[in-house]
Amino acid sequence: MKSGKTFKTVKFKKIRKRDSVIFGIIGFLFCFFEFTGRSLAAQGNLVWTGAYELCLLLSCLLGSICLVVGGVFLADMLKQLWGKFSARNKKIDQENAQGSRRFCEKTWQFWLLCTALILLCWLPCYLAYYPGICAYDVTVQTGQIESGAYNDHHPIAHTLLLAGSMRLGEALFGDANTGLGLSVAAQMSCLAGAFGWGLALLRRRGVNGKIILCLLLLNMFYPFHMYMSVSVSKDVFFSVFFLLQMLALYELIRLREKGFGGFDVLFFVSALGMQLFRNNGRYAMLVLLAALVVAFVFGKGARRFWGRVLLECVVSLVVGSLLLSGLFKVTGAEQGDRREMLSMPIQQLARCMLYHGDVGVLPEDDGTMEEQDKALINDFLLDESYREYRPDIADPVKRHTNTYVARYRAGDFIKTYLNLLCSYPGDFVNAALAVNAGYLYVGDESHAHINENGKDRGLGYVQTRWVEAELNPRGLYKDSKWEGLHELLESWADKNAYLRLPVLKYLFVPGVFLWLYLLLFGWLAARKKYAECVPLALAGGYYLTLFLGPAVQLRYLYPLMIVLPFAAAVCLRPHSGESSDSDMELTRQRAGMAKK
Repeated sequence: MKSGKTFKTVKFKKIRKRDSVIFGIIGFLFCFFEFTGRSLAAQGNLVWTGAYELCLLLSCLLGSICLVVGGVFLADMLKQLWGKFSARNKKIDQENAQGSRRFCEKTWQFWLLCTALILLCWLPCYLAYYPGICAYDVTVQTGQIESGAYNDHHPIAHTLLLAGSMRLGEALFGDANTGLGLSVAAQMSCLAGAFGWGLALLRRRGVNGKIILCLLLLNMFYPFHMYMSVSVSKDVFFSVFFLLQMLALYELIRLREKGFGGFDVLFFVSALGMQLFRNNGRYAMLVLLAALVVAFVFGKGARRFWGRVLLECVVSLVVGSLLLSGLFKVTGAEQGDRREMLSMPIQQLARCMLYHGDVGVLPEDDGTMEEQDKALINDFLLDESYREYRPDIADPVKRHTNTYVARYRAGDFIKTYLNLLCSYPGDFVNAALAVNAGYLYVGDESHAHINENGKDRGLGYVQTRWVEAELNPRGLYKDSKWEGLHELLESWADKNAYLRLPVLKYLFVPGVFLWLYLLLFGWLAARKKYAECVPLALAGGYYLTLFLGPAVQLRYLYPLMIVLPFAAAVCLRPHSGESSDSDMELTRQRAGMAKK
């Protein structure tokens, strides 16, 4: 008895210390981005003096100490909930383990029911915006279809899908618009089906029914789901594959003692879909690949499993590259301009030019930049486009960028970039913080206004604008079947009405999701559930691509928004016959003590 109590006390102290460190780091980062984000929004610039940096450091340390108390409390609360959200009954778990046909039929029926309920709630939005919301990249993609000159700036797979739907509509109905409407209906069904499958999977795993009901209602009535489901955008299909891949990986981890199965196939296929429907899907996969290598090296007792998943990941990257090469060859597509990948350097160099290039735009301009650096920037940012610099979006400067400089004068470009980084690190940091404020700072509102021009409607955070002058001649036109609802939805989107919702607005603002992911990762790490941290590497890799992107957009963040509730529901529940890495280690220790 005495040794048992001592063992529990030591174990409790270790967990407390680990929780404190993990949540302390998360709290420090949260305070840093909240303080700097608030200051940048109010002042427009941060001067990184020694006094300011010391004050910021002390403020973040104090804030993290305060937040760590809440973090530890949250960890304790989740440990208590861990037991509550257990399997509803042992019978379901037994039937699942045996592969009962009756149970599979129930799961299939539940999947169809959830999918149908979600589609029913989205149907009014579909009718209001029929044939769909042709915002974002549709104008450019239909231009490629019309001219036959394809490039991969927008994924060729999605452009071909759009072309096929328009031509099918012309062939069957004599109307490209009808073909687009059918394509949007199929897109809605895919997204709703992915949500329904995720809910059925949670039910199959025995997640508490109240949690599943809350997730079902969220998927049915969350406004962003309604808008995005009818938006003609590559991001919707990418989000479907992103969700399926994450859930498939979690299932593979849960069933890691078993061999190759259906979830391996789903993981592989969804990995291919990710790469085909977003160019940065491959970069997110590379981060997951690195996490799998770490798991393979350090995953004692499970190296065979991690090696299998690692191999599947590598093969999917190779096959994905071959498929993309095949699409290039079939369509005769050209490689698109890579300026999108240079969004962050563009913002940083433009900001340095305004503050130190003696260009006469800002009173703070100290004119200290060297002439050779200014010369290269003028070659890179044509027509003095740095004068159009906006802290929250790279597009005004980016559209005038001469990427030849970065590609064929790489040595000069890197030398100038590093020289300016060493000379003006504060401006580089400010540029990065400003363009990513929406992802990092919970109080940010700039993300809702970056596209507004004061003239056109449909340019809020939820974009709904059609460029009718270009789309109508191509056979695509608005044909709302519920005009009254259309006007109501347009008004809600245009006014960014979600920002006026007290407390509830935090279900919508993009800055919340990063911290929820970090809290989930921290909680898993505190419990030593390292295996379940691996799928979060995919989300982390995708976040890295967003941080290097041109702006904060709903469609960019959407895949992460839809995955988070499912990932949390999977991770915050114990599964029958399964235990955490720390629990298995404790069991082995006790078994060894018993033998002695």
